[in-house]
Amino acid sequence: MRFVVAPVGGGKTTALVSYLAARSSNAAYFSLTNDEALDTFRTRLAKALGIATIPASTDAFVAALGTVAPCEIVIDDVERAAAETLEEIAVLVAEAPAGIALVIASRSRTVIEAARYVARGFGAILEIAALAFDADDIARLCELHRIAYTPAEIARFLEETEGWPLVASWALRVVADEGGTLAGAYDRWHRANARHFRDFVDEELREAGESYREAFGGALGGAGWPQERERLALLESRGLFVTYGEGIYRPFRVVRQLDQDAPAPQTTTTTDAPLLVVRMFGRFEATLGGRKIEWIRKREAQIFKYLLLKRTGTASRDELLAAFWAGSSMHAATQSLRTASSNIRKALATIVGYGEVERYFSSRGELAVSLDRAVIDVRRFAAHVADGDVERERGHLAEAFAHYRAAESIYRGELLCGEAPEPWYAARAAMYDALYASVLERIADYHAEAGHTRQSREYGSRLADRRTST
Repeated sequence: MRFVVAPVGGGKTTALVSYLAARSSNAAYFSLTNDEALDTFRTRLAKALGIATIPASTDAFVAALGTVAPCEIVIDDVERAAAETLEEIAVLVAEAPAGIALVIASRSRTVIEAARYVARGFGAILEIAALAFDADDIARLCELHRIAYTPAEIARFLEETEGWPLVASWALRVVADEGGTLAGAYDRWHRANARHFRDFVDEELREAGESYREAFGGALGGAGWPQERERLALLESRGLFVTYGEGIYRPFRVVRQLDQDAPAPQTTTTTDAPLLVVRMFGRFEATLGGRKIEWIRKREAQIFKYLLLKRTGTASRDELLAAFWAGSSMHAATQSLRTASSNIRKALATIVGYGEVERYFSSRGELAVSLDRAVIDVRRFAAHVADGDVERERGHLAEAFAHYRAAESIYRGELLCGEAPEPWYAARAAMYDALYASVLERIADYHAEAGHTRQSREYGSRLADRRTST
């Protein structure tokens, strides 16, 4: 079972619909309406799944689901359901037939007792921290919409929007429509749209009910934020503009600004933490807050690169020992890895101080580079290519072209060009090179279909030259 739980505007529906659109398996998306009655729920879901006879009971519904397996079913906006409908959904979650994969999405973590399934090993929860935009996402959106940016401006924008998809995407759309750079994007959005945002918040609170509206007003107008925990917890449980992390409930920054007289929470500050910016196409370079990271030894830089090329930025110690110290004694290799980890921390601490190193690198258990505050060219490149392919499959050629052009601008040479080839990245270099060739081919095709003869010939020639040289 998979549960997607995030506040309003957290990007749940966009993520789920995009996910299903990219799937080749049988799938269905189903969103509940306000106070959705049980009969209506059964009728609409059965129709969405192509079940001819509407099940008359819960047992019949469970049996009917087995006839459409294998199938992946997303049930969104579960918090809207009437009580009897929620009971039915809970049964479906618990008794789904083999071959039926359920994804339950909600603003509220209390509507479906997701924690119970997770604790028993039957489920996983995706929350706002995973859905929020990170530095790489902001960079990709800027590139797609031709918004000029610097790493410092991305760091500032992330602090101001907290990566909340609702606000971050809204602010970026304003910049894209009006023209300009990322500098001051949040302030420009807030000045122009605070009234509209207030209307949006008011409408959500009205739908939630009077108790939530009172809790919201009390939280923003209370005498002291530490005393507002109960109100904030109530709002967070409903997914209303409050996040929870590290034992602290806090409203989103932009929501606090709706009432300029409300005191800022004592537990949060805007730090503009430096971004890690990495270039791996061409010659490797890593900077932190604009300062180049000076590695103590070559080995530390290699391990850092290895982690950056991993999907999650994480690798086990055994994996790293096999990659870099194959043939060495276990004792010597383990000690060398320990020294390398310490030297990586020292290199980062030289710039940000030891107290901030954990924001970027952790060596507790597995070794990991945090990707939340990192802008890495290989990841942006691969993401633009993947997004372009999805848009192309959907027939959105102009959108696909924009992604391919963004990918082309990022690829500045082969992966880690100029370094002695090593097994741990050689295959990845070949993969990126092949992807780049496909990008040139897609751009050439787009120009040909658009009647841009000169541009099509230019890209076709570049592609032919690459094939000849290889």
